[in-house]
Amino acid sequence: MSYVGATLDLLAGREPDRVALSDGRHTLTRAELLGHVEACEVLLAHRGAPYRVLVSTGTAVAALCRLLAAARSGRAAVVVDPVHLERHGERLRRSLAPLFSDWNETSPRAAMRTEAAALPRKPEPDTPFYIGLTSGSTGHPKAFQRSHRSWTESFRLADEAFGLGADERVLVPGGLGHSLHLFGAIHALHRGWRVDVVRSFQPAAVLRRMQEAASTVLVTTPTQLRLLAIAGDREELRLGALRRILISGAKWHARDRALVAAVFPQAECHEFYGTSETSFISHRGPADSLGEGVGRPFPGVEVEVRGPEGCALGPGGEGEIWVRSPLLFDSYVMGDEPMTRAAAGWLTVGDRGHLDDEGRIFLAGRGGRMIVTSGLNVFAEEIEAALLEHPGVAQAAVFGVPDILRGARIVAALQPAGRAPEQADLRRHCLARLERAKVPRHFHFADHWPLTPGGKPDLPALEAWVREQEEADAGVSGRREA
Repeated sequence: MSYVGATLDLLAGREPDRVALSDGRHTLTRAELLGHVEACEVLLAHRGAPYRVLVSTGTAVAALCRLLAAARSGRAAVVVDPVHLERHGERLRRSLAPLFSDWNETSPRAAMRTEAAALPRKPEPDTPFYIGLTSGSTGHPKAFQRSHRSWTESFRLADEAFGLGADERVLVPGGLGHSLHLFGAIHALHRGWRVDVVRSFQPAAVLRRMQEAASTVLVTTPTQLRLLAIAGDREELRLGALRRILISGAKWHARDRALVAAVFPQAECHEFYGTSETSFISHRGPADSLGEGVGRPFPGVEVEVRGPEGCALGPGGEGEIWVRSPLLFDSYVMGDEPMTRAAAGWLTVGDRGHLDDEGRIFLAGRGGRMIVTSGLNVFAEEIEAALLEHPGVAQAAVFGVPDILRGARIVAALQPAGRAPEQADLRRHCLARLERAKVPRHFHFADHWPLTPGGKPDLPALEAWVREQEEADAGVSGRREA
């Protein structure tokens, strides 16, 4: 258990014919999974692969085998979605060189299997094994590095906090380039559970896969969960096998609880807060109310809220959230994030919030999404939450665009739920819930709501679209606010 993938040999020995991994077309038993991973290990040895190896997630089954092979051989897998690889591949290869990427097999598979037994194993718990990409507050990709220990400890905490059993069937509905979905898949394979991955997020197709696999655990973002629930409700589906829904990546809103409960009647919803740099921070289970922020810290995770001078604040004091735990990432190995800072074993990614008297965390917003308008600090998440309370709004994303008078003016991109609401109606709705300065100046309705491969709203794409709309509107109306 000291390193990721350490359990594969034992699991294959116990039940070699049990299904381990499927993408809907290709299915691997435990023995076949081990064989593929060992073949990749031997390949890396034959090629004299350096410390870092590139793993594209274009084919999920191959990607998972390659990552596990890298982990078990003491290497670090640079896991990249094909879209990001196309955009940033040259920079990755230049910044992380030497970087192995030629996975074409040259040695016979039988020979590889024979030679696998002689390969060195057992990397140390603090050995790096995974490098992922995150955009953070700057919008430019950064590569973060994590150790075996940071994930094996996270596996243990997840089992306890989410009540996971010995025989789960996990469905991962998003791209493995997103650390949430990659973690869900690797956790399950490490534990010996069946993992079902999807090639693309099509809600109706994902629900069919869940039915076919009798999935008991779903690892998902709030956006994906909402779309799955809408599709299931439309088709009048009831997926009674699902027992746990693990939600992260953004705030899950109260409006979706009844719809999710109708489609997944036996499922407990567990929401957890964390980042690529921190792993788990806090957890809110089915017994906790939606008004209890993002829950209490996981066992072994210390949380402080600090003011501008760096001093810890008492209950109710809003400031930066700092974390200390054995789950933290090692460092950025490409690029940097000014919001992320470390001191004396503590780490912050710039998120802000407060603690209550019982130690529960209430998140005000992500540091990189703060908008400064007319001297007021405003978090986009607060406005988005208010907009999502409107029955005519399905999705919301809020941005600040340059404004000579205010510094930034607040605008919103919305996906309507049916017929688009009137601008005046939305403004009245917001005024009833927000200070006047936080009410968006304009609302733009998008027919298409872009998602990242990881299943979260593609905020850079939406912001670019909003700015185009603002410029077009300014040209038509003649207004000169920016």
